[in-house]
Amino acid sequence: MTLTISHCGAIILLLFICVFSVTATTAPPPIKFSTGFSNGNCEAHPHAGVELSAGGFFMVGDSVCYDDPASPPRVQFAVKAGADGSLEWKVPLGDSGYNYGKNCLELQDGSLLVVGAATVGSTELRSMHRLDAKSGATLSHTTFPTPEGYEGGLDGLMGADLVFGEDLSVWVTGYVRGEGSEEGEEAMFLIGGGSMVAMKLKFPVVDGDSVSDPAVLFERVFDESSDGFTTPQGMRVLDTQTGSVIVVSTATPEDDGLYQMSAISFSSSEPSKTLWRNIYPANDANAPASQTNGTMSHPYAMSTSGKDGGCVIAGHAYPESTPNKVEPLPVGRMLRLDANGKAVWDARFRQDPDDHNVECYGVSLTLDGGFIATCGFGCMPETCARPSSEENKVWRVLTHRVDGDGNELWENLYTDTSKGNNAGENIISLREGGYAIFIDSTSWGDEGTGGNFGLMVLESDTQ
Repeated sequence: MTLTISHCGAIILLLFICVFSVTATTAPPPIKFSTGFSNGNCEAHPHAGVELSAGGFFMVGDSVCYDDPASPPRVQFAVKAGADGSLEWKVPLGDSGYNYGKNCLELQDGSLLVVGAATVGSTELRSMHRLDAKSGATLSHTTFPTPEGYEGGLDGLMGADLVFGEDLSVWVTGYVRGEGSEEGEEAMFLIGGGSMVAMKLKFPVVDGDSVSDPAVLFERVFDESSDGFTTPQGMRVLDTQTGSVIVVSTATPEDDGLYQMSAISFSSSEPSKTLWRNIYPANDANAPASQTNGTMSHPYAMSTSGKDGGCVIAGHAYPESTPNKVEPLPVGRMLRLDANGKAVWDARFRQDPDDHNVECYGVSLTLDGGFIATCGFGCMPETCARPSSEENKVWRVLTHRVDGDGNELWENLYTDTSKGNNAGENIISLREGGYAIFIDSTSWGDEGTGGNFGLMVLESDTQ
């Protein structure tokens, strides 16, 4: 759940769009290959992935060994694969407690970053592993202390992006003083309470087998509520390459407490200077008239929208009602913002049957200047209209493709109910065309684990 493609890849992609005339087809591209990676007999769940500058892929997530009492309750899990999907190495990270791998990056020197949370003693802190790309060995592991006045909760990082024009510098976002979204549970996906945080880090040059920790150049906790809402969790961060940084977050309005999408922009040269801060509720007036009756909305992913300095956010929204259902179920949402934070378009989408959730976790700019999102599509046991049919409970990989104006070009389910549970967690546009989808999968990888890292590469849909 990285943002889209590696920073260098983003620059190449933007140049490609500007120089060449590229058009998209209206048919879903075929699968080039699919494969999976397991952490032994333990369940593994991916959250993010990038295409590497030398080719191949790097992906991160979490893993749980339910049958191993000696194992920590949850570890970070990182995998490097070749361009053909062959395994190069895999490594669990975390010695005790709960550890989460939420995002990843490739630095300009080729070293790899695992962004997330790690338990130190009895405290869950923001965490950054720097790994050697050839072996997966840890070069450094840094945990960041909780800022004064924000102690007593869960800390973690959720998003990262390279600083434009500065080698070995990174923007990160996440949360401090958070709490699990459900009482009594360690948080895996959502954070309640707490405050969004952003940092700028500078990594040292690698000299030998290990290196020192990155320097914290900037740190800011966003706990203001002057606009009538608070931001408990920074989900993704984007250097727009036009002098600003955008952080997308959940937002909790003070009047009703229903979570919504929000974003804040600050100056990349003066990070303490806020440029704009907005909320984009599910009943946003910019959405089509038939889709403005929503109640809640959550952001999970963000992509650059190109050279305009804006972005596209993907996630889901809850309509006020779903036909023939007591409880409304989420639909997919893609929201484009301009450089000033104004909504350009707001698209919603779903598939039949209508008792299934659409939850979108990845979005990417495409070669033709459009956008592609990947989602999980499935039925929760408590909301399934046909609970007697096990087939209806299987989750599938949904991919939704639009042009630059948000108009649908195609939509496709890349797995079916015969293949076991699969959900799209992240998608990236590849430099030479096509897409890579990182999947929470029971179809690829070892059987009987409860879930593995799935990697599906699609052919190009542009010409």
